[in-house]
Amino acid sequence: MSTVSKRIQDVPEDVYELLDSSQEHGHSAELAAEYAMRIGGEFAKATMKRNKPREKGKMWASDIGKPCMRYHYFNFNAPEKGEKLMGHTKFKFLYGNILEEAALYFAEEAGHEVRGQQARLEVDLWGWKVSGRIDAIVDDVLMDVKSASVYSFNKYRKEGVTRANDTFGYLYQLAFYKEFSYANPDMAGVDEEQQAFLFIDKQNGHLCVIEVQDELPSKDELLERIGQIIKSATGAERDAPRAYSPEPYGKSGNMALGIGCSYCAYKEHCWRDSNGGKGLRGFAYNHKPVWFTDVAREPKVPEITGDDNE
Repeated sequence: MSTVSKRIQDVPEDVYELLDSSQEHGHSAELAAEYAMRIGGEFAKATMKRNKPREKGKMWASDIGKPCMRYHYFNFNAPEKGEKLMGHTKFKFLYGNILEEAALYFAEEAGHEVRGQQARLEVDLWGWKVSGRIDAIVDDVLMDVKSASVYSFNKYRKEGVTRANDTFGYLYQLAFYKEFSYANPDMAGVDEEQQAFLFIDKQNGHLCVIEVQDELPSKDELLERIGQIIKSATGAERDAPRAYSPEPYGKSGNMALGIGCSYCAYKEHCWRDSNGGKGLRGFAYNHKPVWFTDVAREPKVPEITGDDNE
């Protein structure tokens, strides 16, 4: 029987109350040191070299959420065709990871039970090792922590994380942790009926907990996706289908990439090959860059050049 006395739904308010308190709050030096070690590890990972070929036979849980098989083909076979990960982007990822550790630290300081941080799950499927590390189990609930832009944070807080809006494959990643939790004894006692995301607005510092139940992919769906990725990673480029098609952008006749495609590191190479050699044209709209496969009417905003990506 669980001895947890806190509810995950209360994590945001409990963290705010802890930080708002004018009273002296004793903290655990041991706990702070534990989190400091993990944050130090994030600093080390930030300087790791990228664009190295992925080792076939190994897949990460985060791979499963990406539905485009052309992405997986390039990722395992031709990473040099991807966009270079710029220093400012690496720094953005770094402080996002630090914020995620900070949120868990303050949740624990606020009295929530936090365990299993970075517990590794690994399973063998069709000769491949599929593995990942969970963020944490909070109050016996499997929880994935995500830092997000203001736009994404507000979208998920309002709509929840659904099949329709899950651009980055969060549900598949969380489903893998749920369905294969037996692979790590540290996950004993996890609530099998409840899973959740803890989102962080990385600009304004807001937190929200989003519970997920019916939207999670089933084990059969996970296995089907993993099998598709293996087939694409070990096959020919021509046999790896694209998951997305261009979408009309307004009433101009212009055709643009959707969100899932526009964030892909291989978009330029991918579309140049199949778009009559024209490639993509990017334009800097106020809210975000937009990448066009066809431009029937010239946008009245600055065009993105190679220098703009430096």
